[in-house]
Amino acid sequence: MIKLVRELVSLMSSEQRKSFLYLQFFVVLMAIAEVVGVAAVGPFMALVGNMELIQTNAVVNNLYLQSGLSSPIEFLFFTGVAVLVFLAVSAVLSVVTIWKLSNFAASTGAEMGDALYAYYLKQNILYHSVTTSSQLTKQIATEVARITDHVLQPLVQINARIVAALFISVAIFAYNPIISLAGLLVFFTAYVSLFFVVRGRLARNGKMISRVSKQRFTLMNEGFGAIRDVQLLGRESSFIRAFQESGRVFARAYGSSNGLYNMPRYLMEFIVYSGMVGLILILLKVHEGDLSAILPVLAVFGLAAFKLLPSFQQIYSGVAQVKSNISAFESIKHDLSLARASSLTSMIGRTEGDHLQGDVEFRSVEFCYPDKPTAALKNISLRIPRGAVVGIVGPSGSGKSTLIDLFLGLITPDKGAFLVGERVVDRNNVRQWQEQLGYVPQSIFLTEGTITENVAFGVEPEFIDAQKVKRAIQLAHLDEWVDALPDAYETRIGERGVQISGGQRQRLGIARALYDDADILVFDEATSALDGVTEKMIMEAVERFSHKKTIIMIAHRLNTIKNCDVIFMLDQGRVVDQGTYEYLMVNNEYFNRMASSS
Repeated sequence: MIKLVRELVSLMSSEQRKSFLYLQFFVVLMAIAEVVGVAAVGPFMALVGNMELIQTNAVVNNLYLQSGLSSPIEFLFFTGVAVLVFLAVSAVLSVVTIWKLSNFAASTGAEMGDALYAYYLKQNILYHSVTTSSQLTKQIATEVARITDHVLQPLVQINARIVAALFISVAIFAYNPIISLAGLLVFFTAYVSLFFVVRGRLARNGKMISRVSKQRFTLMNEGFGAIRDVQLLGRESSFIRAFQESGRVFARAYGSSNGLYNMPRYLMEFIVYSGMVGLILILLKVHEGDLSAILPVLAVFGLAAFKLLPSFQQIYSGVAQVKSNISAFESIKHDLSLARASSLTSMIGRTEGDHLQGDVEFRSVEFCYPDKPTAALKNISLRIPRGAVVGIVGPSGSGKSTLIDLFLGLITPDKGAFLVGERVVDRNNVRQWQEQLGYVPQSIFLTEGTITENVAFGVEPEFIDAQKVKRAIQLAHLDEWVDALPDAYETRIGERGVQISGGQRQRLGIARALYDDADILVFDEATSALDGVTEKMIMEAVERFSHKKTIIMIAHRLNTIKNCDVIFMLDQGRVVDQGTYEYLMVNNEYFNRMASSS
């Protein structure tokens, strides 16, 4: 537990640490108020049991005389009201403290989620190629929620309850050491014994919840993401069965843990009530039925038990919750520490500085994916003049996509250099380079938002430039279609663009690439899945920018690159030939076969 607290504190920002220390002031105030409330009950009950104390007790008599009240009954009434005020102040301070602690835990958990989201979003393409989206979603949506609700919240409550219980325990020990020691020993022994019995089960439940949560996110992503295949192949029942089974495992683990959190409460209530009955019988025997001696002791220890029982229960429940959910923290603490260290919790805006301009050159570039035995690109050297229309072709696995990822600045070469205008593109200027790029992949990702929001993808609604959206739509030959829609640019197109055609999706991708007036357009097999008519329409839209912008085209069907200024042919990670379409048709047999088959 202490190790966990240290690790959590180390991952907090300096502002969060200061806030936590500031909250300790309220925790101590709450504890003092509860002690005062408990301590005030004893004298009041002593007066209730024996009004003669007003005359016989020097302290009480002095207070009575100083109060100016006319009768002992009025003094007793005034004392009772004072005790109620103390208890009310104690209650208010407890409410305020718990509210502040809960807000602190919730805000800290939310900032953890923000930090992880920013960290994952800024990781390079290699990271995302080996990490599933369901795993990342589970980390942020499930594990952070578990940490917030079942680690941070319990820890701050434990902190408050330990301080309060300690103050009350010291106070009643000073009042009556023997009864206090006996009662506290029973409390402590019972809760510690129960925790040691259940802690193994709690840890197993926590690990099971983490494992099953990942499985359920995967099933949801795969089931909804491949809905056409699922329904066409009739696989709904297999997905449902797998989801139901994981749900049963999740429910058993979650329900078991919740039961173990709350189980001791009822046992401890029985112990407390039994103890109070036993204490009454013992006091009656010792004091021979003298209520004036019995009532103060019963009142103090009764109220102390009333305060201590929920405190001990919350401490036990909090420790049990932390034990059950520590696996959630273990699963994210490495990523969270990296996120904090790299200062990725704040959004990164546009960089300042001149754009990289000029010819693009790959100079003796090599790249190998992690854990792969052979390099994906081997000694690549090529030059792309500014304003040129360039095609890149080759069989599957030849390195085309890797070359484009390098061109887009998504990965960096292992050897050699990627240059623009004789300046090496590196982590310090890659954003300046990427700001000039427009990218149109084979599969366009569309949100369920409006046409405007999809063209200006990622731009906050209040900052979208409507004129730039309209210009991009016109350049992509979509203006007639958009204008004919009932809601025009505010038409919602459904999740992943399910309400529009494939050609319209691709042209929306082109419009998105043109929104920021990109100087360089990259088409990554952007028309390979389209019919011939739609492909021709898109290529006509592309030809409007020929020699006005630098255009890079990865092609599967070679008729789309006939008008390229130069075509680079890749095979097994190397540039094996280059030239115009006509040159390669005559001089490269494999290119000729590819063109004939397309």
